[in-house]
Amino acid sequence: MKKFVFITLFTVFCFIFQSLHAFEIERRRDQFTKQYGQLFAPLPYSLPGLGTGLLLVGSFANIADTTTDFSLIGAIGDAQFVFTFLDELFIAPDLLYLQYLRAHGFKFAINQYNSRGMDTNKNDFTYAIGDYWDLNAPTLKLTFYDRMLELGLGLNVQKGRFQKFVAPDEDDPTKQGDIVAEFDPGLEQTISDKIELSARIDYTDDYKDPRKGIRNILYYDRQTASKESEPSFDVITNDLQIYIPVLEKSTLVFDLTTSDAIMKKKGETNLEVLKVQNGFNYCGGNSECEQNALNLANTQLAINSNGTSTPLGGTDRLRSYPGGRYQGAHMIYFATELRWNFSSEASEEFNSFFFQDLIDELQVALFLEQGSVSEEKSDLGKTVKASYGTGFRLVNASGNLYRADFATGDEGPAFTLIIQYPWAYRI
Repeated sequence: MKKFVFITLFTVFCFIFQSLHAFEIERRRDQFTKQYGQLFAPLPYSLPGLGTGLLLVGSFANIADTTTDFSLIGAIGDAQFVFTFLDELFIAPDLLYLQYLRAHGFKFAINQYNSRGMDTNKNDFTYAIGDYWDLNAPTLKLTFYDRMLELGLGLNVQKGRFQKFVAPDEDDPTKQGDIVAEFDPGLEQTISDKIELSARIDYTDDYKDPRKGIRNILYYDRQTASKESEPSFDVITNDLQIYIPVLEKSTLVFDLTTSDAIMKKKGETNLEVLKVQNGFNYCGGNSECEQNALNLANTQLAINSNGTSTPLGGTDRLRSYPGGRYQGAHMIYFATELRWNFSSEASEEFNSFFFQDLIDELQVALFLEQGSVSEEKSDLGKTVKASYGTGFRLVNASGNLYRADFATGDEGPAFTLIIQYPWAYRI
């Protein structure tokens, strides 16, 4: 079945690509640039539910006169983790490359919302405090026609272990309040165990920084069950991006993303069993602890019954909300973004220990985005959330882009500092 889907996608995308030659678009520069670039930045952080510390950020593009990029983010202090990303390590020149995302957390916190869907309150969550989180996601990609067609095959395995659940502070939801539940030994969970297939048409004037054209990325993910109580489901996500040139060298971008989970095998649906799996027996009659276990069990029941599509919230979609804020079996998202490039024609070179690159463009962005999730597809769009804001970007000749976005919405403002445009990568 997987082989059939992949061959079908390849055939359809090749047909579409050949049809598009009637509307010729040329790449405006070399798509396999080897311009070296680096960024090194120690940054202080303050993370909700954990505290403060120091981030060590390193990004190295086109290492040793190749196309290979490597990025690293490490955290010391109240949060402790390391995040590495290897990209464009070509195994066959200009044809086959490896992309590898690897991360490990030693002390971390995530927001565990008490229910799925759109009708949830901002502070209706607990902090899940853990001492072990591991992500392993290698991907092989075939690229053709000057990177206008790419096919990918990868794995994504995530596991975590939690020591306790903590309520947010009533006066400051970014701080920890009372302990809701504790686990000894830790509560272990499989977050994902899936095969990822992708097909990408990139009929634009540039792979890294498009200003005109159309881009369509189709993702087919197969979440497999590692034991009888877990679900198996597929997720089909379609991301369509349209780039319209405006002014002298700026662009107006439209993004439409849909995502749907398709159940193959339901997992455990007995609520009492799920309550035990989520720590109910550790509670000793504590009502807050039992309610937390019930919330986790209801969330797991929805996942086991309906699956989970691509979520909303975080650095890419609905940027004013935390990552994974809205989850459900179905998702739809729309965004428009004006990217105004205002630098001079000549690239400006910087060469220092902290930053080395050729700056192609200085960019200001204005964006508006809306999205919705639901368990039933018929309910999709009944409740919609929006974010809007502005951002500043450095577009570099190495292909690296450094993005700072400020977004706001119903639940207040959020600030994003990250490498690459929105809708570029998935975790």
